[in-house]
Order: sequence, then C-alpha cells, then structure tokens
Amino acid sequence: MVVGKGRAVRLSPELIVEAAVRIAARAEPDGLTGRALGEELGVDRSAVWRHFADRDALLLAVGDRLLAMAVERVPDGLGPREVLQELARSLVEVFEAHPYVGAAVACRTTRGPGEFAAMETMLAALEEIGLGEGSVARYQRMLADTVLAYAGMRAGYAALPQEVRAADERAWAGAYATISPEHYPAITTHLPHLAAQDDEAVFQTLMEAFWLAVDATARTTPKDDADV
Repeated sequence: MVVGKGRAVRLSPELIVEAAVRIAARAEPDGLTGRALGEELGVDRSAVWRHFADRDALLLAVGDRLLAMAVERVPDGLGPREVLQELARSLVEVFEAHPYVGAAVACRTTRGPGEFAAMETMLAALEEIGLGEGSVARYQRMLADTVLAYAGMRAGYAALPQEVRAADERAWAGAYATISPEHYPAITTHLPHLAAQDDEAVFQTLMEAFWLAVDATARTTPKDDADV
C-alpha cells in the first residue's frame, strides 16, 4: 500500500502492467518509465520498482499481457484454421496498437501466461488439423516466428513519426518511379503492382503460404510421425 495524490493505492504487478498497457497504447517514446508509471498510477516512481527488478522485467510482463490480449480476442467456437487465422491477425493488431512495446518484444520470449496461452492455442489447433507431433511443433514455430516478425515490423513502422511514415509511403511515386529502367528492369516492370500492395494483402499472403505448407504435410505425413 502506497499513498499517492492523497489516496491509498494498493500496488501489485498486475495493476502496474495494466497501467503500462494504457501508456503503451499512447505510442509515446520511452513511455515505460518509472516516472510515467508513477504519474499514471498516482504514486511515487520508486514504488513501481518494488514489484519489478528492472525495466526489462516490466517490458516482458507488458509484452506477455499483449499476447494474452491477442488470445482473448479469438472468438469461441471456431474451427482450428479459423482459430489460427484470428490469433495471427489479433497479434498483429495488438502489437501495432502498442507499437513501442510490440516492436521491442516481438523477438523476445516473455515466459508468462500470455505466451503460454498463445502457444497452447496454436499447438492444440495444429493437432486438431491432423498433423503429427513433430510437424505440430515445427509449424507452430513457423507460424509464431512469421507472425511475430511481421507484427514487430508493423509495430516498428507504427512507432515512426508521421512525417517519416509519409515520406516512406511516397517512395513508390518518388524515388522508385524515377529509377533507370535500364539498370533496374525488374523493378520498373513490377512497380505498379508493388505500389498497389497493402498490409492486408501481405498478411493474407503470409497466411496462405503457411496453409499451403501445412496442407502439404497433412496429406503426406502419418498422424503419429515423430520427425523433428
């Protein structure tokens, strides 16, 4: 129990993480500081670090909560393919909505209940599709690595200043449109199609590639395989 702004606040790791998620959603650089959390919770900043060893421990806890949020967004009653599709989409959306944390934790292992829930959901869905044990593990890793990499990239982009993003988005009509067809014939040929791609098309293509690989393995591998 600490006193802040004239009121008693019973701090806990959960309460701090909830406040940190709210801060992360504001997309402010270096938002996860003791000062920012102290102001959000109405307590002295030193109180935060009685519950977390350091900023990295807090970052992982917040990242784990983002994973839990992605799992919680998956509706009940879906088939295994729809579960994996919705989980992948939710993870990208949640990381992009909390860009600084999403970009920072995409390559990390949070080792918490959110990560465990995401892994359990993926493994159970792949089992239900009919893959053998070794294939389940391999494709879970493939899906997790692919989606986390894409989510981290989208989060990193969302964290950029608006003027930087606008300049990047103008590149197709600027720098790329003025390159030499002689030196870059392939780019010149495909430029209209490159410029027409959007995030949704890229995400769908990533998932289509995943399903092609899963389907090919499911057709040819016995259910009780033990490959690694």
